[in-house]
Amino acid sequence: MAMFRCKMCGGTIEFVPGTSVCVCDYCGTKQTLPRLDGDRKANLYDRADHFRRNNDFDKAAAIYEQILAEDKTDAETYWLLVLCRYGVEYVEDPATHKRVPTVNRAQYTSIFDDADYRSALQYADAQQRAVYEAEAAAINEIQKGILAVSQNEEPFDVFICYKETDAQGRRTPDSVLAADLYHQLTNEGFKVFFSRITLEDKLGTAYEPYIFAALNSAKVMVVLGTKQEYFNAVWVKNEWSRYLALVKQSDGKKTLIPAYRDMDPYDLPEEFAHLQAQDMSKLGFMQDLIRGVKKLTAKDDPRPAASKETAAKGSAGGVNVESLLKRAFLFLEDGDWDSADEYAEKVLDQDPENGKAYLAKLMAELRVCRQNDLINCEQPFDDNPNYRKAVRFGGDQLSSVLTGYTAHIKERNKADRLERERQKKQKRVAAKKAAKKRIKIAAIVTPIIVASIAVVVVLTTVIVPNVKYSTAVELYNAGKYDEAITAFKALNGFKDSSEKVSKCLFLKQNAGLTKLTTGLTLKYGFYEQDNNTSNGKEEIEWKVLAVEDNKALVISKYALDCKPYNSTFAATTWEKSTLRTWLNETFYNTAFGADQQKTIVSSIVTPDKNYVKGISPGNNTTDMVFILSTTEVKKYFNSDVSRKCAPTDYAKAQGANTGSRDAAEDDDSCWWWLRSPGSSSDRAALVYFDGSIFYRGHGVDYGYDTVRPAMWIDLS
Repeated sequence: MAMFRCKMCGGTIEFVPGTSVCVCDYCGTKQTLPRLDGDRKANLYDRADHFRRNNDFDKAAAIYEQILAEDKTDAETYWLLVLCRYGVEYVEDPATHKRVPTVNRAQYTSIFDDADYRSALQYADAQQRAVYEAEAAAINEIQKGILAVSQNEEPFDVFICYKETDAQGRRTPDSVLAADLYHQLTNEGFKVFFSRITLEDKLGTAYEPYIFAALNSAKVMVVLGTKQEYFNAVWVKNEWSRYLALVKQSDGKKTLIPAYRDMDPYDLPEEFAHLQAQDMSKLGFMQDLIRGVKKLTAKDDPRPAASKETAAKGSAGGVNVESLLKRAFLFLEDGDWDSADEYAEKVLDQDPENGKAYLAKLMAELRVCRQNDLINCEQPFDDNPNYRKAVRFGGDQLSSVLTGYTAHIKERNKADRLERERQKKQKRVAAKKAAKKRIKIAAIVTPIIVASIAVVVVLTTVIVPNVKYSTAVELYNAGKYDEAITAFKALNGFKDSSEKVSKCLFLKQNAGLTKLTTGLTLKYGFYEQDNNTSNGKEEIEWKVLAVEDNKALVISKYALDCKPYNSTFAATTWEKSTLRTWLNETFYNTAFGADQQKTIVSSIVTPDKNYVKGISPGNNTTDMVFILSTTEVKKYFNSDVSRKCAPTDYAKAQGANTGSRDAAEDDDSCWWWLRSPGSSSDRAALVYFDGSIFYRGHGVDYGYDTVRPAMWIDLS
């Protein structure tokens, strides 16, 4: 049997090699299968499909293209490129619980005219072709609906691309900056796509028709952000990567402008390297951006002409309100607060309900040069009279931006206040302890001062250390090992205190052996884990899998290191693998001292046959340390979740592969070896990062899988 992950739900599918169509046991969806004719191709498919299922279509497409470079006749690869091009995501139908397609990257080109779709049909067999045609028909109908809706949308001048919420669902600073930019541009007369406002009346409907219409009509996209990960967030990247493709096809009629703040411009996506990025914290950024947008959209003055009534209201004695406001904001840029306030007052003399004039007075009072710098004020300003009037008379747009600033400041200050209170409490506690300590020290030191220097030397180098040493020995004899360790360490090598620390650590760990039961954890032995060798090795945590005949089977709680199953790619067994040698020599002698090695039981380890008939598992071995087999991992772990395992920082530094390196979500679980053979004699089985057993396995020289040592410990 061969294995593959479902392209819809990610579940494991077992199929007979040569089969081209199957049904997933997990989601019940009929689907086509790739032609897996080698380990390299299988691994490439696993990685690309993972990206595609997480909607990172560009990364997935790049790997599919790599597969096609080696095999131009694989129909499934052409089809998967089609899914990436149209951003097809399979979601669960609530009625049937089967996976149905949705389109996240609509195209003007029909799927039936797509070159890769035609290639998929050309190289497909009859069964595959029937599935491709049925799915293409469904996708085409979805596309028709998207295009029909998008054609009714008015064209946009500017598309603002940004990250709306963070991992905790809170509004990002990027969203506040985007709102400010939106209002500035709309005040200049531009039609701007800003998802927070443009899509707010589209709740409960698909967003793609409106995003598609905006991407194709907008002449300028501004991609703004304050963190590298926000620029590369899946859906943010989905928007700007699509627009970049449109830029290349536009013959200079479309432009993408990256804008950043509070980050290094060298951390912007590599795709922006040829573009002129803008620093949002730079003085005059907004004015420069608006001037640039005007030029790019060929609009000298996009604002609608004012009515006679408005013109009459906006000017008096030849002085125009807009001109006065511009002067006020230019004074603010220069830090001339008094002049800015004076010109804002001149505006209010003519228009007492001008919200922007009150905004200028607020900024002058708070000594802020640019509007978006209000978010950095130390204290919220919602009790300021100028703020209240700016919100009252500034309309919904200005009100939304200003209330967003104050909400952000309050949330930030709340977090800062809690941290300051915590630090103050720590300082008070430390001060009380220090005061008590000074009193005690004073009581001891005062009589000593009158003594001779010779007595002081004797006291500090002989008497006091001996007293402390005696106290430490008493703790040691009483079995209070933690306290004894602290006391011996404080002696800095006096007498045999260093040896006593090692003995305490052994006795402390050994004391836990008498009460072990299945499911408990145990600390035993030491191994580098935090990747900081300056603080020494850390205690190894073990999970108890079974207790039999006064001995316990344990496995490390975390993946301790990253090693290949065998140093070279060749047919091998557990008996002959370099991983077995490393565990029973290097690891065994590094992790355990002589006393602990006496408690580790020499065990007969039996190999397990693979589900593929004819793959020899090798001979029985006698090992102190080993790794589990496929049979054992199913016996001692009752679910995929229980088999998931995180690597230590040290294992990561050695190259351990984790789910977080591939997935959009933050999954820090890793792949770990099993001793059973894989689907061939040069592969070994393993546990996938989601906890499922990967019977086909990886090539034995694969260097990114981790090791969870196991062993039997004598409890007597």
